[in-house]
Amino acid sequence: MKLSCEVIRDLLPLYYDKVCSKESSLLIEEHLADCNQCLDELEKLKTCLEKPTISEENIQVMKNISTKWKKDKMIAFSKGSMFVSALAAIICFVAYNVIGSEVLPDGTLVEPFALIPIVYIFILMFIISLICYFIFLKKHKINNK
Repeated sequence: MKLSCEVIRDLLPLYYDKVCSKESSLLIEEHLADCNQCLDELEKLKTCLEKPTISEENIQVMKNISTKWKKDKMIAFSKGSMFVSALAAIICFVAYNVIGSEVLPDGTLVEPFALIPIVYIFILMFIISLICYFIFLKKHKINNK
């Protein structure tokens, strides 16, 4: 059975990857023995798949994207840590006021004192995150100029 070059060219990637049937492989090999154009097409396919050419411009574009993504990731992390620490400080403060304090009959003051230093720790984390955010943002703007 004689197949057209168009059909063979459609089957060449499957033939190259060795995923077509044995019958199709035999038909393609018979055609390649007679047709130099399709044989050249197979060689081009081998060259493109075995040794892909990547220009320096494309490499530089990918490096720029990677660098920008890393910087944006740092900025997003600092924003997230600011948000979480501020939210945790507010929750601890509200919890302290909701739980309240009371004086027991024996005169002992009972209050959720442990929440006070926790609020301060979260406020400190918020301030550190805020400083890091502005540092990352400033570096990001300087590098973009």
